[in-house]
Amino acid sequence: MKNICFIANYYKTDVFVEIAKVLKTDDVKAFWIIPNRKQYEFLKTIFPKNQLLYIGKKEVLEYSNKADNIDLKINELVYGDRVLREENKNWSYDYLLKLQELVYHFIETNAIQFVFGEVTWAHELLVHRLTKNARELNCEYLNPHTVRIPNGRFAFFQDEFQSQIKEVLNVIATNSSNIKLEKPSYLAINDKLIAKKGTLKHNLILIKNFILRTNQDVNDPTLFSNPLTQFRIRTSEIYNRFLFKRFISETLVQNLPQNKKKLLFTLHKQPEASIDVIGRYYENQLDLITNIWRILPEGYILLVKEHSNAIGDRSLKFYKKVKKLRNIYLIDNKADSHQLLDNVEGVFTVSGTIAYEAAIKGKNAFTFAPAFFNKMLTCKEVSWKDFKNKSLNTLLDTNEEGMNVNEFSNWLLKNSFEGIMSDAFGDPRCMHEDNIKALSVGFLTVIS
Repeated sequence: MKNICFIANYYKTDVFVEIAKVLKTDDVKAFWIIPNRKQYEFLKTIFPKNQLLYIGKKEVLEYSNKADNIDLKINELVYGDRVLREENKNWSYDYLLKLQELVYHFIETNAIQFVFGEVTWAHELLVHRLTKNARELNCEYLNPHTVRIPNGRFAFFQDEFQSQIKEVLNVIATNSSNIKLEKPSYLAINDKLIAKKGTLKHNLILIKNFILRTNQDVNDPTLFSNPLTQFRIRTSEIYNRFLFKRFISETLVQNLPQNKKKLLFTLHKQPEASIDVIGRYYENQLDLITNIWRILPEGYILLVKEHSNAIGDRSLKFYKKVKKLRNIYLIDNKADSHQLLDNVEGVFTVSGTIAYEAAIKGKNAFTFAPAFFNKMLTCKEVSWKDFKNKSLNTLLDTNEEGMNVNEFSNWLLKNSFEGIMSDAFGDPRCMHEDNIKALSVGFLTVIS
């Protein structure tokens, strides 16, 4: 009997439940850590209560912890969590400190060998850090996540930055050919969601949900305790989206200067785990743009492209500051990124797929956060130290060790699995029976 644990996470919980049902037939017992009351009540109808750990605010805060806490950088966890950083700091810190001992006891008592979860919320990261630091638990935290390209494959990431893939040397049934440049399938789904934003119907639904407190759980650490906090944030998004569409002018690609070399920086949606967690210490995107601009030679221009799903996240002031910088162009957010890559010398991003795409095309790509595609020859992780000590041309011309596209393709395919690893809302295809079976093969392989 193998004991594993899933961390419930909204619509991804449905996927984990179906995987757990398949794994049960292979003598794998699933435990759960659950922050949401509604999901706790749902999971109680499927799994025995002694296999569930409900970590609602009230339940955790009432716990009397006695053991010495391991240093898990609690300040960092609170700062990177989109809800906790807006909440009362007294309960936020107390909650995480008490949660450590509760989770430790749950894993130890049940001899849990693997925890599967996301790397988004503070409680998820806390469990991740706990399993890594408390080696006596003999438990490993793995983050099952899409590898972005090629579509329909996922891997198990071992670190918080989704930069280290657990190597399993998977026997692949398909031909080991080079990874081809393609748009990640989740982008098409995102485009449909974006189209709904800003419509009267969408805003009326938001207002109705706010008034009726639909799906709100004041005991859930991933939801705002004060409805006014959520109202302020959502209202700000609508207001910023209105201002962007009416007062921010973007430059069309065909209107850019033709006699200048080009660099591209793509903005992240924020708040989002890809920048607030994976890109921690580089989460101030205005600073990133300014510092890239500082090393920009005279013969270059920097193109800044907004994430189409992030319109509303940033204030008018942000864009005005960007556009004030000499030789920087805020370009059309709808511009095709693959076509842009053909016309730039290099790409800068925190952790975006654009760097992966650039590396596949043999273009220079730089990430501020570590990424699994930094293994590729032309994709490098950079820091402020590089900016201080090197010129842009030195960065572009530096030849470091790395895999070519063929070598990287072979490595990735051997250490990833077929299957759409998403959630029931973001990509309903992941709930299809054939896909659950494919995902379960990957889980069973790493568990075994």
